[in-house]
Amino acid sequence: MSTFFKQRLGNHARELFRYLRYVFNDYFMLALIFFIGGAGYYYSNALKTLQPNHTWQPLLILIVLVFGIQLGRLATLVKRPDYVFLIPREGQMHSYLSRAFQYSAIMASGIQLIITVILLPIIELSLGFNSLEIISFLILMVTLKISWLDYDYISSFQVQDKWYLSKVMIRWIIPVIVLGISIYLNVYIGLAVSIVVCVLLAFKKNTAKYNPLNWRKIIDTEEARMHGIYQFFNLFTDVPMISGSIKRRKFLDLILKKIKLIPQNTYLYLYSHGIIRDNEMSGLYRRLTIIGGILLLLVTGKILPIILCLLFIYLIGFQLIPFYFHFYDNVFVHIYPINQKNQIKSFQTVIGWMLVTTAIIFGIIVGIANYKNVNTILGVVFGEAIELFIFLKIYLPRRIKKSEFNR
Repeated sequence: MSTFFKQRLGNHARELFRYLRYVFNDYFMLALIFFIGGAGYYYSNALKTLQPNHTWQPLLILIVLVFGIQLGRLATLVKRPDYVFLIPREGQMHSYLSRAFQYSAIMASGIQLIITVILLPIIELSLGFNSLEIISFLILMVTLKISWLDYDYISSFQVQDKWYLSKVMIRWIIPVIVLGISIYLNVYIGLAVSIVVCVLLAFKKNTAKYNPLNWRKIIDTEEARMHGIYQFFNLFTDVPMISGSIKRRKFLDLILKKIKLIPQNTYLYLYSHGIIRDNEMSGLYRRLTIIGGILLLLVTGKILPIILCLLFIYLIGFQLIPFYFHFYDNVFVHIYPINQKNQIKSFQTVIGWMLVTTAIIFGIIVGIANYKNVNTILGVVFGEAIELFIFLKIYLPRRIKKSEFNR
């Protein structure tokens, strides 16, 4: 079964790398560089203004680390058909899950170390830790995460639920208590408590493997984990595992009802209703707008907010372009007497509404974050206007014609 997990992990890695090629494209890398640069610049400036012995700093460290420890789940890589084909070998599944636990522990511990290292300047300034205490704190974070994963491993088997094995206890209450002791009392005491908890859960994990597997929970948990990964990939490319769904947004009916039901507005009606009600496209638009808004709220300066604003508007518009072909497989748009010349114009109108809305939101956020810098606000306003004109009137029609030629 260890060899089987190795094969499953290899297939999983190849699948991830296939999608990562689309994620780390030129546009995302450019946005990532600006984000890291802007965040690092803002973080370094914020550190210069911090003073020790502020009561809110230890609390901030506690909150960030407690939420950060929730990142990284047990990756079992189990698929739904395994429930049928692996039942005869259920007794050997503990070795498969042990390999899954080792892989997950390495990945999750790396995430915890990265988060803690990023917070080390604040930890050192606020808590006054020396080198040995910092090393102990890093070990503590890894130990807490391993305990977190121990609970996931134990939950993979049909064990009797007890109050000390509840999800809330292991994932939230114990980390809060241990980190609270380490931050407000003594880091060595917190480390000792975390090691005790980890040893107890490791002992329970060793005895749990003799129980029957909880196949339904294993499969549902793994599918939920992979769904989150696929949702991230779906921001950059089409993912077959993410099935589109339709949801009516009643609060937008007042806007949609203004479209006159005449033959010239056929595509305008289809595109406006389609994008709004399509969870995939509307969700992509909403998430990118929220991410861009958060970045613009955190970033200050003369040039960087303008670049980020223009970059995110382009990324949103670029990701919406494939929806132009959404109705190509609908036979009725081909047999009805519709003037196809209105299709591009209607699509430009719908995308224009969405990008103008985003531009207004970004402009307001930049105005709030840079209210003292009038030149930056004016640069965002004029830059957005020029970008929207070029994107909608020049780039979008050419991109659509090129895509039609390649279809």
